[in-house]
Amino acid sequence: MHETWAGLALVFRLSALTLGATFAPLLVGIWIDRAFGTAPFGTLILIVLGILGGTVGIYRIVQDAYRQVAARTDEDRQVRDDSRGGNL
Repeated sequence: MHETWAGLALVFRLSALTLGATFAPLLVGIWIDRAFGTAPFGTLILIVLGILGGTVGIYRIVQDAYRQVAARTDEDRQVRDDSRGGNL
């Protein structure tokens, strides 16, 4: 049951990061373009930076999740080997 909640939490984090990294810069870019008359450059620059930042964030989250799964798998393998009396 714990793995199910952990998986759902990971999906929520990834989706929130994707949406936040896309729409926050979009809204700020539109505001900057309207306030300073720089359309469409503010929006384009911020969208590109947001997508790049979101991609880096997603990569880090996925790497962390992979490390956690790998560590858990190694622990499970060690427990199985110990219960069998070591590697044969």
